[in-house]
Amino acid sequence: MKENLKKVEKNKKLSPILLVRGQNELIIADGYHRLCCSYYLTEDLEVPCRLI
Repeated sequence: MKENLKKVEKNKKLSPILLVRGQNELIIADGYHRLCCSYYLTEDLEVPCRLI
């Protein structure tokens, strides 16, 4: 998570979070730590995602 926070401080974009559609849910396939980093900064931050 520290690396992601450093990227955000330098105004660099993070890779999108990869989501997989389940029957009644979305599963984070890649990017859990990026999501945690954004939630740590603020709950209202828009996070880029890709849904497959």
